[in-house]
Amino acid sequence: MKKSIVLLFMFALFSTQITAQTKEEKKEQKEQKDKKNYEEMKDLVNSKSFEFTAIWISTYGKRINITSGSNSIEISQDSTKAAMQYFGTVTSVNFSGAEGVKFDNKTIDYNVKFDDHKKKIIVSYSVKNKSETYNIYMSINKTGFAYVDVYSNNKNNVTYDGNIAAIKPKE
Repeated sequence: MKKSIVLLFMFALFSTQITAQTKEEKKEQKEQKDKKNYEEMKDLVNSKSFEFTAIWISTYGKRINITSGSNSIEISQDSTKAAMQYFGTVTSVNFSGAEGVKFDNKTIDYNVKFDDHKKKIIVSYSVKNKSETYNIYMSINKTGFAYVDVYSNNKNNVTYDGNIAAIKPKE
């Protein structure tokens, strides 16, 4: 009986050591995967050829799903274009007929900052259309999920969240 208890105790002891090694290995694998994803995202952002596709818009403490429409910001070298829905207060009315957040022009003061410790990328720039200036701030994590804050001289600020990916070829 004593031998059975001792054997059972030794089996339990060794099985926890095996499990602990497995957990450490899994943690190491996850860290390697996170590092690889972050490096790929850095390469994509450095290419200055990527697209943000919005899933949600947040304004006035409300979050609205906008997956049904075409809501994207495209950055291609030194230019950017966007067609995004907007739910918020317009502070200055213009007569350009444009609704939402729309622009297609050169980027101004394009800046990228990498936080390797947090595996986070910050992209900021400005862009003008006929009657508005937009300031764009993108906070991108290692998997490509991003928050995009849009500030305008004619509208209250709004935040979009969605995903960053390579620009899809036009068909």
